[in-house]
Amino acid sequence: MTIPVFKVALSGKRIDSTDPKDFALHSSYSSIKIYKKGSGSQTVGASTNVDVSITHNLGFHPICKLYVELTPGSGRWYAKPFNYISTENTYINGNLDKTYANTSIMNFNIINNTASSKTINYYYSILGHQAK
Repeated sequence: MTIPVFKVALSGKRIDSTDPKDFALHSSYSSIKIYKKGSGSQTVGASTNVDVSITHNLGFHPICKLYVELTPGSGRWYAKPFNYISTENTYINGNLDKTYANTSIMNFNIINNTASSKTINYYYSILGHQAK
């Protein structure tokens, strides 16, 4: 019995290639599936914190990736997991009650320890793989 193979070749590569690096998707090889990705911004008042929740409703605990620009316009993006970054007075809460993924949402909590309001830019990926 022959098992069907599904392939999507990268631009400029041949579909009959035998090199796995030539494919965007190849059913014979494991690959990470992105369920949902996006970006946004959140304003956080001076000396406050704010929760950001992103709905996925996958029914399991997915692997999630989060990147934030803690100082607007700085061009310095940080990947979560991280906690307090000594050069920043704004950060993503490392408390597991505040920053987590469950079977329906990805939640993160932004803490602003500055004397002025800040708008934090973020982007995320929710993978279609079970983390737990």
